[in-house]
Amino acid sequence: MHLTAHSGTWQWDGTRYRQGASWLEPYAHPAVEHCAVTDGTRTLIVVRERQPGRPGDGPGLRQLTTGEYDQARRAAGRWPLDTHVMETTPDRTTLTAGFGGVAPVYLTADANGLAGSWDMTQLRADGIQIREAARLLGLRLRYSTETAFTGIYRLTERATAVWSHGRLSFRMPDDARHSRARELAPGADVLGVYKELLAEVMDGRAYDPAAVSAHVSGGMDSAVTATYLAQRHPGRVRTSAILLPGPEGQQQRHRRDLMRAHLPFAAQDTTVEAADWLPLGSAGCRADGQPVSPYEEPYAEATTALLEALAQDGVRTVVTGIGGDEMVAVTSAEAASLPVGVGRPVQPWMGPAAVEALEEAEEGLAPASVVNEMTLFGLSTFAPLALRAGVWPVHPFADPHLIEFGEWLPRPWRSRKRLHRDRLRALGLGEEVAEPKLRESFAPVMERALTGPALTYADQMLADGSPLIDAGLINPDGLASVCDRLRSGVYAELYDADLYDVLNLHMACRTMLARPREDAMAVVVSSGADPEPPPEKDEDDIYC
Repeated sequence: MHLTAHSGTWQWDGTRYRQGASWLEPYAHPAVEHCAVTDGTRTLIVVRERQPGRPGDGPGLRQLTTGEYDQARRAAGRWPLDTHVMETTPDRTTLTAGFGGVAPVYLTADANGLAGSWDMTQLRADGIQIREAARLLGLRLRYSTETAFTGIYRLTERATAVWSHGRLSFRMPDDARHSRARELAPGADVLGVYKELLAEVMDGRAYDPAAVSAHVSGGMDSAVTATYLAQRHPGRVRTSAILLPGPEGQQQRHRRDLMRAHLPFAAQDTTVEAADWLPLGSAGCRADGQPVSPYEEPYAEATTALLEALAQDGVRTVVTGIGGDEMVAVTSAEAASLPVGVGRPVQPWMGPAAVEALEEAEEGLAPASVVNEMTLFGLSTFAPLALRAGVWPVHPFADPHLIEFGEWLPRPWRSRKRLHRDRLRALGLGEEVAEPKLRESFAPVMERALTGPALTYADQMLADGSPLIDAGLINPDGLASVCDRLRSGVYAELYDADLYDVLNLHMACRTMLARPREDAMAVVVSSGADPEPPPEKDEDDIYC
């Protein structure tokens, strides 16, 4: 979307809602619907996941009375699936996100107006946001409106962006409430309830089983969602996966064959070899110099190849297992642990600005979210890849009903993903599927990348310079020493895998900051009422 000054009436032109030079283009997909209403002064445009059995109003603008408009506004906020709601008046525009984070929106404001997209690479950045860049380099992922770039902001779940009188501000929601583990009632049928909830979650989403691919990678989480779909729609749901190399890959293939043979999946099975699409490799989407998001999926090359192959074969929806880890995670109250990234040693390549900024890594965070923040990060890395391919992602484990179910379960049902493993056992799948001997992970793929093609990017970064080095976030001497060690054949997965984050952020800065941009509008983050029209100088504003 791109909004300029308020001018006239919104109209639907078949692709976009337009008002003068302003426009908003809903994502075109059968799983997404949109509608717009106005009372002559206020206009509400809603873009949301479609729910089967609840016919929408259809595109176009409907004229309502003031009372009817107020009722429609309240109803839009109660939609049970993910949604984005934009409301415009002559002097203000608000954009409110739903709870789901399926396709998060990024925003930027400049002298020409307010722009937003689910694809960060479509927006223009001002510079490096030091604190968020340090979080990425130190693997201290935190959920906030901040992104790695000044001038680009993340609209966090349930938050409202307010654009008024030339300023962009954010109203943050209250902390989401979560539950604690409970005791099981005598005779409780945990697996039976689990199956019922899976049915409720999937039946509440719009999809054509014949155009669905279930991600059967061999992991517990995706195996649960995929096997449920095979039972629910026998012979119709196809499968897909990124295949691993080596002994782990041989085991993965065997376990996938067992699942496909035991359950009524469709005949089509689409796969790509991870070794053919190495991260940062020459065959991938990051090798052509196009803008790169710092939040891109680490295995974007292979994931993009798989999604594009599925789309060419008619797939419109992909069902994943993202969020399955967090759904059955042990809570901090049950097993005390530091937040993600805290306590990690300082890497040799970390510059003084990064080390200093990490001391503020816990500041400026969004309120507690409905969906676990680590799940939200997983959704945000997958969404741009899927949407570019024309595929809508469905993540059952990110549904609030399954999240709450996981929170209620006693700890023994969550430890080591017993819930997921027992679900697979209950389907008649043996221990080879439920308890694989080898750890199936992408670690060998990342090692190949970082000891191979990625070193070329590191050499270029050291030779040509980098915005990260200029900002003091990267110590070039420390980076060079690590690269020399990797060339000698010494690789330590626990720490050296972090080199990917250095190179990916460098590529993002190099491509995103290369485009010219007008001076950014002032931006203030607030948690209270809408901002009033500012005076000529407001000392309380926080300018970015």
